[in-house]
Amino acid sequence: MPHASALTPSVPFLGPHAERYRLSTPHTPRAPKIARDFLVTLIGVQHPSLVEPGTLCMSEVVTNAIRHTRSPRLAIDVSIGDERVLVRVHDNRPCPLPAPKQPRHEEFEHGRGLALVEAHAARWGITFFGGLSPRSKAVWFELRAAAEAPQ
Repeated sequence: MPHASALTPSVPFLGPHAERYRLSTPHTPRAPKIARDFLVTLIGVQHPSLVEPGTLCMSEVVTNAIRHTRSPRLAIDVSIGDERVLVRVHDNRPCPLPAPKQPRHEEFEHGRGLALVEAHAARWGITFFGGLSPRSKAVWFELRAAAEAPQ
């Protein structure tokens, strides 16, 4: 279940050594691949176990922003902590709200994105910007590294 919030989890939540990166990409069909490659570059060494679920979630959220908004640019923020990664995809269309759904048989190729995000992210949600009359939103998801087994 998504969590709508006034505040997105921020870098301090990820720890004192968290790093934050931002990518701005045009509204183009290449944006999901560019965003996936950006994420792999950032987390591949420190969090290799998060690459697969992270690229899946990134692809779905960016694809939704491309498919359902006319934002000329998307802003993608990636915050990396010791045990967590937080990704935010900003667009300029606060409605309609993204929600997971069960696709009908004829829609099997579409409509599963947020259900996949819900299945692979530790949590996800939507943050609105602009007060009572929102002008934009960020769909965010958090990935958590599995605790390492004691040796």
